[in-house]
Amino acid sequence: MNTMVLCVPITMRRNSNKLITTRCKRTLTTMVFSFVLALLFGNLLCCYAFAPLPITSRAGTVEGTTKPTLLPVATEGTIDVQKGTDAEKKELSYASILKAIDESHYNDATQACTYLPDETQIEAIDAVYAKPAELYQSHPTLLKEETVHAIRSAARNYFEQRGDNWGLQDVALDELLSEGSEWKKELDDALTKVVYPLSRSGFIRDHPKSSLTVTSATVFVGGGYPGAAVTTTALERDSGMITAHIDLGTDEIYDEANQQNKAMGGLFMESLVNDALVDTASAVVGPLTPGQLVVHRSMERTAAMILPSNLHEIEAESKEYNKQSGLDNPTRTKILKTAETARHYCLRLTLTVKNNENQEEIAEAPAEERSYMLRSFARFRGDDRVRYLTLAGIIDVDDYENHLWLGFDYSARANTEDEVDISQRMSDINKAIFHLQKAAELCPTDARVPFQLGNAFRARNSMMDQAGEGTEQYADLSEVADALQRSSQLEAVAVKLGIHDINDLAICLNALATTFCKMGEFDSAVDVISRWGECGSIRSSLEPEDLASHEPKSIPKFEWIKAGERDVAITTYGDTAVFEEDDIALIRAAADKRFAQANGAETSRYTMQYEGNREVHLDDLCKNDPALKERMDNILKEKIYPLVREAFKDQGDNGGHPPPLGELSVYDSIFVRYNGDVARKAGRIGASQPLHQDGGMYSVNIALNAHKDDDPVNGFTGGGTFLEALSVGGDETVRRPASTGHALLHRTTQRHAGAPTTSGIRDILVIFLTARRPETPVNNEYTYGIETAMRLQAMAKELPREQCLRGLELARSYDPLNSEMSYWLGVHLLQGDPNDPSDERWEEICRGVETLEAAAELNPADARAYYHLGMAISTRHKYAMRTKRAHLLPPAADAASRMIETFEEAIRLEKICEETGCKNGFNVAASYLTLGEFMARLRSFDKAMKYLSQVEGALASAGGLDTPWAGGFLEEMNRMKSYCETETAKLSENAVV
Repeated sequence: MNTMVLCVPITMRRNSNKLITTRCKRTLTTMVFSFVLALLFGNLLCCYAFAPLPITSRAGTVEGTTKPTLLPVATEGTIDVQKGTDAEKKELSYASILKAIDESHYNDATQACTYLPDETQIEAIDAVYAKPAELYQSHPTLLKEETVHAIRSAARNYFEQRGDNWGLQDVALDELLSEGSEWKKELDDALTKVVYPLSRSGFIRDHPKSSLTVTSATVFVGGGYPGAAVTTTALERDSGMITAHIDLGTDEIYDEANQQNKAMGGLFMESLVNDALVDTASAVVGPLTPGQLVVHRSMERTAAMILPSNLHEIEAESKEYNKQSGLDNPTRTKILKTAETARHYCLRLTLTVKNNENQEEIAEAPAEERSYMLRSFARFRGDDRVRYLTLAGIIDVDDYENHLWLGFDYSARANTEDEVDISQRMSDINKAIFHLQKAAELCPTDARVPFQLGNAFRARNSMMDQAGEGTEQYADLSEVADALQRSSQLEAVAVKLGIHDINDLAICLNALATTFCKMGEFDSAVDVISRWGECGSIRSSLEPEDLASHEPKSIPKFEWIKAGERDVAITTYGDTAVFEEDDIALIRAAADKRFAQANGAETSRYTMQYEGNREVHLDDLCKNDPALKERMDNILKEKIYPLVREAFKDQGDNGGHPPPLGELSVYDSIFVRYNGDVARKAGRIGASQPLHQDGGMYSVNIALNAHKDDDPVNGFTGGGTFLEALSVGGDETVRRPASTGHALLHRTTQRHAGAPTTSGIRDILVIFLTARRPETPVNNEYTYGIETAMRLQAMAKELPREQCLRGLELARSYDPLNSEMSYWLGVHLLQGDPNDPSDERWEEICRGVETLEAAAELNPADARAYYHLGMAISTRHKYAMRTKRAHLLPPAADAASRMIETFEEAIRLEKICEETGCKNGFNVAASYLTLGEFMARLRSFDKAMKYLSQVEGALASAGGLDTPWAGGFLEEMNRMKSYCETETAKLSENAVV
């Protein structure tokens, strides 16, 4: 992984197909000063989206902009900055920037929200509702019910007039003002009599000669549709000094049977997360009643959210029945459901102070605002960024984000791909660690900080290895694990409450599991991988299976596709299809729209992308299309989940995995468009995917358009799913669903490929299913066994050999039915030191042969398994002869027979794969060469010549005759041929004598 969410404070939120600002509606003068400040930094300030930034983020300007000097133009009576010393340039640039920041703050404070009153009587009131830790102050009835309703109605009417009253919305408060807005008077009174005094009492004690004022007033709206986000504002800090959050209540979209669970507002506060590690709901201020006020420092990271009214009762009940430990718990489920039932509104005010002593003089902005703005602009300064982040840290020593961004920036410098001296990179990474440790000390609840710290520790370890230096500063891997563990715990709270999706948490858990594997602590790694697997089960916003529902479902008819006696896949048929024509039209239109919006940019998070292939995730399509989301949920619940349950119900009795005990859910789903014409223009035989296994437990492949056989005018040619298992005992290896709207289903561990679509467009929807944790844990439940094995295997292959073998053995134990586990273990067992004569090495080679035999037995259609098994038999023979263990070998005739059998089967199977355009790509020429060498060792020269004579043809077929490696093969082939011919001649001479 190399991404973790790092929030850009001056932000925008994506809504539907447009970007909308979430900060104050600034005056023209204010915008001019912002523009000047941006030019000083070399970039026009455009609000940047709240989005993940890579930890290897490149320093530099925004793409498409120039990089003018930071320094102002010299005029008469000033320093000529082009001729001045570096110190003079630096001092002048600092002064210019701070002056621009002060001017921007002055204009915000005096012009941004002039329609709202300033603080007139500077005094503090008793903080009757104050929290002891002063993280926030609350007032239960700031606004009356009629006022709340009036503001909410004004906002609703505003969006309805624009025909866009869904999704996440926001509007500046002054846009809602009209003549006779009676709610304005009460809001003004609330500001002057409650908000300002409460803010000053709790947080503003060192500005006695300045008055509070509002610089931003925005109404935020969200929720009330299928798949609605829990949050109505992103988890971030605000500009200004103080944020006043006022709950405005909800518009009920539909009521649930239990009225106790009605939707209410709340405020997630990251600083409260420490307590939430035990009690998740304690990180939430709320549920809030309409009109309730919460005031906090702007530097606190918060998110407005939608909650069930009985949140704390749900939490208490879950803890009582021990259902709260996992990510998929009743609290999260209820919060997500509640967000769909109501449209929630809140008003957020940003407050700052302005100078009352001399209205004409521009005073210094408060330290926290200087630091905030300086840090925001510094991110786009390229090589000068550290200087300005350092200045921000000096201005406000208590703001941990200065240290976070300094740590981030030093890490990026240390991880640069440029040729930088290792000592300089080491210096940078040590600075990064210092600042990140300081950030963690100042703010122990921001999940980004320990994540970046863990990455910095890992980077320093890597540099120490590269430099070959001592271990005095070497960060123990346990420090890496501790930091990542802390980050995962903090991020899990945000996931459990629906504040974040699982992406950042999954990335963190991946890094943590990898670290434990490197430490050799595989039990801990498996625990983390299990949590990672649970992330997959709640990844999608699509509805999970409802096991409590026993209503009869009308599922499509289906039949098994078999290879001999082996069950391979299921195909549906008949009048009832998985998708009807309207469903297909809906999803294809959504995909067309998304591809058009992307304008050629990548729309898939998967890495196997080829010319002619386009992909988009179903969740991404549903985000902006509630009608599509609702339809997909119905299809899942009414057809797909029941179909999978029915089709695979007997698998446990037939030697396979039984269906899971927990609810089925969507691991991921992608719309795939294969364009055969584009692929062929790019030099490919067609649009395809290589042989692979999927993630999750079950794969459902739904046809969205017709083949040319069924639609001679618009149909595609080629295409379909190549099912490797059908190469043995089957008939046609490439299968397509019976017709448009029907499906092909198989276990994710069934190796398959997308056969080349040679012309036209083939559209499919692939849904990968996994399962939630069962409510009652069962010892032999294998819910995440399949995924644990897959993930552990992938990690193990990247480890040093000893740990690699341990990891692969463990992966095999979690899913012994998956031939891939045995295959990869066998391959790596054979890759040891060929010159090691020890008994341990001999045992590894013998185990390698055994596990590859097991792989071939589990999947008799895997050409790779046979190829490597043949190589293993050859390796065992040569090693035994060299180390005087020939007496431990099986009889030569048996070994020769088995090796011939395995290589010939490998070649036969590979030819089938190649004919369908789905070859494995192993070296067939090496098979013939190894067979020839083995036969020559057994002095069966006629057979040796038979195999050696096929090497050149295999190389030509692979298109590699002119490559250097092919030259080596041909040289070795000719050497062995010469040897065989010489030895054959000697045998003939001896026979004559």
